[in-house]
Amino acid sequence: MFTIQMLNAAHGDCLWIEYGDPAQPRRILIDTGPAATYTASLADKVQAVVDTEGQCVFELFVITHIDDDHIGGSLRFLDELSFETVTIRDIWFNGYFHLSNLPPAELGALQGEKLTELILRGDWPWNRHFGRRAVMVPPEGPLPQHDVAGMTLTLLSPSFAALQALKPEWEKTIREAGLVPGEAFHDEDTVLPGGFLGGEVEDLAAEPFKEDRTRPNGSSIAFLAEFEGTRVLFAADAHPSVLLESLQRAPFGGVPQAVDAFKLSHHGSTRNTSRELLAAFPANHYLVSSTGARFKHPDEVAIARVVVEARVRAPVLHFNVESDFNTIWRSASRRNDFGYRCVYGTPADGLLVRIA
Repeated sequence: MFTIQMLNAAHGDCLWIEYGDPAQPRRILIDTGPAATYTASLADKVQAVVDTEGQCVFELFVITHIDDDHIGGSLRFLDELSFETVTIRDIWFNGYFHLSNLPPAELGALQGEKLTELILRGDWPWNRHFGRRAVMVPPEGPLPQHDVAGMTLTLLSPSFAALQALKPEWEKTIREAGLVPGEAFHDEDTVLPGGFLGGEVEDLAAEPFKEDRTRPNGSSIAFLAEFEGTRVLFAADAHPSVLLESLQRAPFGGVPQAVDAFKLSHHGSTRNTSRELLAAFPANHYLVSSTGARFKHPDEVAIARVVVEARVRAPVLHFNVESDFNTIWRSASRRNDFGYRCVYGTPADGLLVRIA
Protein backbone atom coordinates (compact mmCIF):
# COMPACT_ATOMS: atom_id res chain seq x y z
CA MET A 1 0.00 0.00 0.00
CA PHE A 2 1.12 3.53 -0.82
CA THR A 3 -1.47 6.32 -0.56
CA ILE A 4 -1.29 10.10 -0.57
CA GLN A 5 -4.10 12.20 0.84
CA MET A 6 -3.89 15.80 -0.29
CA LEU A 7 -5.85 17.53 2.47
CA ASN A 8 -7.67 20.76 1.74
CA ALA A 9 -4.91 23.24 2.60
CA ALA A 10 -6.34 26.26 0.78
CA HIS A 11 -3.58 27.52 -1.53
CA GLY A 12 -0.97 25.28 0.12
CA ASP A 13 0.23 21.73 0.69
CA CYS A 14 -0.68 19.26 3.42
CA LEU A 15 0.16 15.74 2.30
CA TRP A 16 -0.67 12.72 4.48
CA ILE A 17 1.18 9.61 3.28
CA GLU A 18 0.48 6.05 4.39
CA TYR A 19 2.42 2.98 3.26
CA GLY A 20 3.07 -0.63 4.18
CA ASP A 21 0.55 -2.91 5.89
CA PRO A 22 -2.98 -1.44 5.54
CA ALA A 23 -3.81 -2.79 9.00
CA GLN A 24 -0.81 -1.02 10.55
CA PRO A 25 0.30 1.66 8.10
CA ARG A 26 3.41 3.78 8.42
CA ARG A 27 2.85 7.52 8.06
CA ILE A 28 4.74 10.54 6.72
CA LEU A 29 3.37 14.09 6.88
CA ILE A 30 4.61 16.70 4.39
CA ASP A 31 3.73 20.32 5.22
CA THR A 32 0.63 21.61 6.99
CA GLY A 33 -0.72 24.36 4.75
CA PRO A 34 -1.49 27.82 6.18
CA ALA A 35 -2.56 28.18 9.81
CA ALA A 36 -6.26 27.48 9.23
CA THR A 37 -5.47 24.04 7.79
CA TYR A 38 -4.74 22.65 11.24
CA THR A 39 -8.27 23.23 12.52
CA ALA A 40 -10.04 22.69 9.20
CA SER A 41 -8.36 19.44 8.14
CA LEU A 42 -5.33 18.16 10.01
CA ALA A 43 -6.46 18.03 13.65
CA ASP A 44 -9.45 15.80 12.92
CA LYS A 45 -7.30 13.51 10.76
CA VAL A 46 -4.81 13.04 13.59
CA GLN A 47 -7.57 12.54 16.16
CA ALA A 48 -9.26 9.88 14.02
CA VAL A 49 -6.04 7.85 14.06
CA VAL A 50 -5.66 8.33 17.82
CA ASP A 51 -9.27 7.18 18.38
CA THR A 52 -8.69 4.07 16.28
CA GLU A 53 -5.13 3.12 17.21
CA GLY A 54 -4.55 4.86 20.53
CA GLN A 55 -1.60 6.78 19.12
CA CYS A 56 -0.69 8.56 15.89
CA VAL A 57 2.91 7.89 14.86
CA PHE A 58 4.66 9.78 12.08
CA GLU A 59 7.87 8.20 10.86
CA LEU A 60 8.75 11.59 9.42
CA PHE A 61 7.35 15.11 9.38
CA VAL A 62 8.75 17.26 6.54
CA ILE A 63 8.33 21.03 6.53
CA THR A 64 9.61 21.75 3.05
CA HIS A 65 10.27 25.49 3.36
CA ILE A 66 9.26 28.68 5.14
CA ASP A 67 6.38 29.96 3.00
CA ASP A 68 3.20 30.25 5.08
CA ASP A 69 1.17 27.98 2.79
CA HIS A 70 3.51 25.13 3.77
CA ILE A 71 4.54 25.99 7.32
CA GLY A 72 1.64 27.95 8.84
CA GLY A 73 -0.31 25.02 10.29
CA SER A 74 2.86 23.51 11.75
CA LEU A 75 2.89 26.03 14.57
CA ARG A 76 -0.54 24.99 15.89
CA PHE A 77 0.20 21.33 15.21
CA LEU A 78 3.40 21.22 17.26
CA ASP A 79 2.06 23.59 19.91
CA GLU A 80 -1.20 21.75 20.59
CA LEU A 81 -0.46 18.06 19.99
CA SER A 82 -0.37 15.71 22.95
CA PHE A 83 2.97 14.02 23.55
CA GLU A 84 1.08 11.02 24.93
CA THR A 85 -0.86 10.40 21.73
CA VAL A 86 1.35 11.77 18.91
CA THR A 87 4.88 10.60 18.15
CA ILE A 88 7.17 12.09 15.50
CA ARG A 89 10.31 10.06 14.87
CA ASP A 90 12.10 12.76 12.88
CA ILE A 91 11.41 16.27 11.60
CA TRP A 92 13.06 17.57 8.45
CA PHE A 93 13.10 21.35 8.49
CA ASN A 94 15.80 23.89 7.69
CA GLY A 95 15.73 26.68 10.25
CA TYR A 96 17.83 29.83 10.24
CA PHE A 97 20.89 28.03 11.60
CA HIS A 98 20.73 25.37 8.90
CA LEU A 99 21.21 28.03 6.22
CA SER A 100 24.86 27.91 7.30
CA ASN A 101 24.69 24.10 7.72
CA LEU A 102 25.02 24.40 11.51
CA PRO A 103 22.94 22.51 14.06
CA PRO A 104 20.97 24.87 16.36
CA ALA A 105 22.97 23.86 19.43
CA GLU A 106 26.16 25.30 17.95
CA LEU A 107 24.64 28.78 18.10
CA GLY A 108 23.09 28.31 21.54
CA ALA A 109 19.59 28.81 20.15
CA LEU A 110 17.08 28.21 22.93
CA GLN A 111 14.81 30.85 21.43
CA GLY A 112 14.65 30.51 17.68
CA GLU A 113 11.99 31.18 15.12
CA LYS A 114 8.64 30.08 16.50
CA LEU A 115 8.85 26.69 14.84
CA THR A 116 12.41 26.21 16.04
CA GLU A 117 11.23 27.02 19.55
CA LEU A 118 8.43 24.47 19.32
CA ILE A 119 10.69 21.73 17.96
CA LEU A 120 13.24 22.34 20.69
CA ARG A 121 10.60 22.63 23.40
CA GLY A 122 9.10 19.31 22.36
CA ASP A 123 12.57 17.79 22.18
CA TRP A 124 11.61 16.33 18.82
CA PRO A 125 14.27 14.60 16.73
CA TRP A 126 15.32 17.27 14.24
CA ASN A 127 17.11 16.50 10.97
CA ARG A 128 18.32 13.32 12.67
CA HIS A 129 19.06 11.68 9.33
CA PHE A 130 21.44 14.57 8.59
CA GLY A 131 23.22 14.71 11.93
CA ARG A 132 21.03 17.70 12.96
CA ARG A 133 22.64 19.78 10.22
CA ALA A 134 20.92 21.02 7.08
CA VAL A 135 18.69 18.82 4.96
CA MET A 136 20.54 19.48 1.72
CA VAL A 137 22.22 17.99 -1.32
CA PRO A 138 26.00 18.21 -0.78
CA PRO A 139 28.15 20.05 -3.34
CA GLU A 140 29.50 16.77 -4.73
CA GLY A 141 29.10 13.02 -4.47
CA PRO A 142 25.98 10.86 -4.50
CA LEU A 143 22.60 12.22 -3.52
CA PRO A 144 21.67 11.56 0.13
CA GLN A 145 19.46 8.50 0.54
CA HIS A 146 17.72 7.54 3.78
CA ASP A 147 15.53 4.65 4.84
CA VAL A 148 12.42 5.78 6.70
CA ALA A 149 10.73 2.65 8.06
CA GLY A 150 11.10 0.85 4.73
CA MET A 151 10.55 3.92 2.51
CA THR A 152 13.67 5.03 0.64
CA LEU A 153 13.92 8.81 0.25
CA THR A 154 16.45 10.28 -2.20
CA LEU A 155 16.97 13.98 -1.60
CA LEU A 156 16.90 16.18 -4.73
CA SER A 157 16.65 19.69 -3.22
CA PRO A 158 17.82 22.04 -1.76
CA SER A 159 21.48 22.67 -2.48
CA PHE A 160 23.72 24.48 0.01
CA ALA A 161 23.90 27.37 -2.48
CA ALA A 162 20.10 27.70 -2.34
CA LEU A 163 20.14 27.81 1.45
CA GLN A 164 22.89 30.44 1.41
CA ALA A 165 20.91 32.50 -1.12
CA LEU A 166 17.92 32.52 1.22
CA LYS A 167 19.89 33.70 4.27
CA PRO A 168 20.14 37.45 3.46
CA GLU A 169 16.47 37.59 2.48
CA TRP A 170 15.49 35.86 5.72
CA GLU A 171 17.67 38.24 7.76
CA LYS A 172 16.36 41.34 5.97
CA THR A 173 12.72 40.39 6.53
CA ILE A 174 13.26 39.64 10.20
CA ARG A 175 15.23 42.85 10.84
CA GLU A 176 12.60 44.96 9.08
CA ALA A 177 10.11 43.55 11.58
CA GLY A 178 12.33 44.81 14.40
CA LEU A 179 13.41 41.30 15.36
CA VAL A 180 16.63 39.32 15.43
CA PRO A 181 17.36 36.63 12.81
CA GLY A 182 17.05 33.26 14.48
CA GLU A 183 14.50 34.61 16.96
CA ALA A 184 11.30 35.15 14.98
CA PHE A 185 8.91 33.32 12.69
CA HIS A 186 9.29 34.22 9.01
CA ASP A 187 6.02 34.97 7.21
CA GLU A 188 5.17 33.99 3.67
CA ASP A 189 7.08 35.61 0.86
CA THR A 190 5.29 37.13 -2.07
CA VAL A 191 4.89 34.73 -4.96
CA LEU A 192 3.99 35.76 -8.46
CA PRO A 193 0.34 35.06 -9.28
CA GLY A 194 -0.84 32.34 -11.61
CA GLY A 195 -1.22 32.48 -15.35
CA PHE A 196 -4.30 33.05 -17.48
CA LEU A 197 -7.23 31.08 -18.80
CA GLY A 198 -8.02 30.41 -22.43
CA GLY A 199 -5.98 29.45 -25.46
CA GLU A 200 -5.14 26.22 -27.27
CA VAL A 201 -3.43 23.58 -25.20
CA GLU A 202 -0.46 23.04 -27.53
CA ASP A 203 0.06 26.79 -27.85
CA LEU A 204 0.00 27.14 -24.07
CA ALA A 205 2.48 24.28 -23.66
CA ALA A 206 4.80 25.99 -26.14
CA GLU A 207 4.98 29.18 -24.08
CA PRO A 208 8.67 30.00 -23.33
CA PHE A 209 9.69 28.75 -19.91
CA LYS A 210 10.94 31.27 -17.37
CA GLU A 211 12.01 29.72 -14.07
CA ASP A 212 10.87 30.73 -10.62
CA ARG A 213 13.65 32.62 -8.85
CA THR A 214 12.08 33.11 -5.43
CA ARG A 215 14.61 32.10 -2.79
CA PRO A 216 12.24 30.41 -0.31
CA ASN A 217 10.99 28.13 -3.09
CA GLY A 218 14.57 27.41 -4.07
CA SER A 219 15.22 26.18 -0.53
CA SER A 220 12.43 23.59 -0.74
CA ILE A 221 13.05 20.06 0.51
CA ALA A 222 12.15 17.81 -2.43
CA PHE A 223 12.74 14.08 -2.76
CA LEU A 224 11.98 10.87 -4.59
CA ALA A 225 10.12 8.39 -2.37
CA GLU A 226 10.28 4.67 -3.18
CA PHE A 227 8.43 1.82 -1.51
CA GLU A 228 8.29 -1.74 -2.84
CA GLY A 229 8.77 -0.63 -6.45
CA THR A 230 6.39 2.36 -6.30
CA ARG A 231 8.02 5.74 -6.87
CA VAL A 232 6.67 9.23 -6.18
CA LEU A 233 8.38 12.57 -6.73
CA PHE A 234 7.44 15.10 -4.04
CA ALA A 235 8.65 18.35 -5.56
CA ALA A 236 7.44 20.83 -2.89
CA ASP A 237 8.00 24.28 -4.49
CA ALA A 238 11.45 23.39 -5.81
CA HIS A 239 13.09 25.04 -8.80
CA PRO A 240 13.22 22.75 -11.87
CA SER A 241 16.90 23.51 -12.48
CA VAL A 242 17.80 22.18 -9.01
CA LEU A 243 15.89 18.94 -9.60
CA LEU A 244 17.49 18.52 -13.01
CA GLU A 245 20.96 19.15 -11.60
CA SER A 246 20.37 16.46 -8.98
CA LEU A 247 19.32 14.03 -11.70
CA GLN A 248 22.87 14.22 -13.04
CA ARG A 249 24.24 12.83 -9.76
CA ALA A 250 24.56 9.25 -8.54
CA PRO A 251 22.55 7.09 -8.32
CA PHE A 252 20.76 8.44 -11.42
CA GLY A 253 23.64 9.57 -13.61
CA GLY A 254 21.53 11.77 -15.87
CA VAL A 255 19.10 8.99 -16.83
CA PRO A 256 15.41 10.05 -16.78
CA GLN A 257 13.56 8.50 -13.87
CA ALA A 258 10.05 7.22 -14.50
CA VAL A 259 7.80 7.67 -11.50
CA ASP A 260 4.32 6.48 -10.70
CA ALA A 261 3.26 9.90 -9.44
CA PHE A 262 4.61 13.45 -9.53
CA LYS A 263 3.37 16.01 -6.99
CA LEU A 264 3.86 19.09 -9.14
CA SER A 265 6.10 21.82 -7.81
CA HIS A 266 4.52 24.99 -6.47
CA HIS A 267 0.94 23.82 -6.97
CA GLY A 268 1.30 23.65 -10.74
CA SER A 269 2.97 27.01 -11.33
CA THR A 270 4.14 27.95 -14.82
CA ARG A 271 7.58 28.86 -13.50
CA ASN A 272 8.09 25.56 -11.68
CA THR A 273 6.84 23.17 -14.37
CA SER A 274 9.10 22.95 -17.39
CA ARG A 275 8.75 20.40 -20.18
CA GLU A 276 12.36 19.43 -19.57
CA LEU A 277 11.52 18.55 -15.97
CA LEU A 278 8.42 16.61 -17.02
CA ALA A 279 10.49 14.62 -19.52
CA ALA A 280 13.12 13.90 -16.86
CA PHE A 281 10.53 12.44 -14.47
CA PRO A 282 7.78 10.95 -16.68
CA ALA A 283 4.74 9.99 -14.62
CA ASN A 284 1.33 8.39 -14.94
CA HIS A 285 -0.25 10.47 -12.18
CA TYR A 286 0.17 14.21 -11.56
CA LEU A 287 -0.95 15.71 -8.26
CA VAL A 288 -1.91 19.34 -7.67
CA SER A 289 -2.66 20.72 -4.21
CA SER A 290 -4.38 24.11 -4.30
CA THR A 291 -7.82 25.70 -4.18
CA GLY A 292 -6.51 28.48 -6.39
CA ALA A 293 -6.91 30.98 -3.56
CA ARG A 294 -4.52 33.94 -3.60
CA PHE A 295 -2.27 32.80 -6.46
CA LYS A 296 -4.76 31.18 -8.90
CA HIS A 297 -2.89 27.89 -9.17
CA PRO A 298 -2.60 25.69 -11.11
CA ASP A 299 -1.56 27.79 -14.07
CA GLU A 300 -3.13 26.69 -17.33
CA VAL A 301 0.26 26.83 -19.06
CA ALA A 302 1.73 24.39 -16.53
CA ILE A 303 -1.03 21.81 -16.90
CA ALA A 304 -0.91 22.21 -20.69
CA ARG A 305 2.76 21.25 -20.53
CA VAL A 306 1.84 18.18 -18.50
CA VAL A 307 -0.87 16.87 -20.82
CA VAL A 308 1.18 17.51 -23.96
CA GLU A 309 4.38 15.99 -22.56
CA ALA A 310 2.59 12.97 -21.06
CA ARG A 311 0.14 12.46 -23.91
CA VAL A 312 1.43 8.98 -24.86
CA ARG A 313 0.90 7.74 -21.29
CA ALA A 314 -2.75 8.84 -20.91
CA PRO A 315 -2.00 10.46 -17.53
CA VAL A 316 -4.38 11.13 -14.66
CA LEU A 317 -4.58 14.65 -13.23
CA HIS A 318 -5.43 14.68 -9.51
CA PHE A 319 -6.72 17.96 -8.04
CA ASN A 320 -7.36 17.92 -4.30
CA VAL A 321 -10.21 20.46 -4.51
CA GLU A 322 -12.31 21.56 -7.46
CA SER A 323 -11.83 25.24 -8.29
CA ASP A 324 -12.30 27.83 -11.01
CA PHE A 325 -8.65 27.27 -11.97
CA ASN A 326 -8.74 23.53 -12.59
CA THR A 327 -12.24 22.71 -13.86
CA ILE A 328 -11.25 23.86 -17.34
CA TRP A 329 -9.44 20.50 -17.61
CA ARG A 330 -12.81 18.71 -17.43
CA SER A 331 -13.34 19.78 -21.03
CA ALA A 332 -14.41 16.71 -23.02
CA SER A 333 -12.67 17.98 -26.16
CA ARG A 334 -9.39 18.49 -24.31
CA ARG A 335 -9.61 15.08 -22.65
CA ASN A 336 -10.37 13.42 -25.97
CA ASP A 337 -7.57 15.24 -27.78
CA PHE A 338 -4.88 14.52 -25.18
CA GLY A 339 -6.10 11.29 -23.61
CA TYR A 340 -5.89 12.30 -19.95
CA ARG A 341 -8.36 11.83 -17.09
CA CYS A 342 -9.21 14.16 -14.19
CA VAL A 343 -10.03 13.33 -10.58
CA TYR A 344 -11.23 15.95 -8.11
CA GLY A 345 -11.40 15.89 -4.32
CA THR A 346 -13.81 17.64 -1.98
CA PRO A 347 -13.42 20.60 0.38
CA ALA A 348 -14.12 18.34 3.36
CA ASP A 349 -11.66 15.54 2.66
CA GLY A 350 -9.35 16.72 -0.08
CA LEU A 351 -8.34 13.81 -2.30
CA LEU A 352 -7.01 10.35 -1.47
CA VAL A 353 -4.74 9.03 -4.23
CA ARG A 354 -3.97 5.29 -4.16
CA ILE A 355 -0.65 4.80 -5.90
CA ALA A 356 -0.24 1.14 -4.89
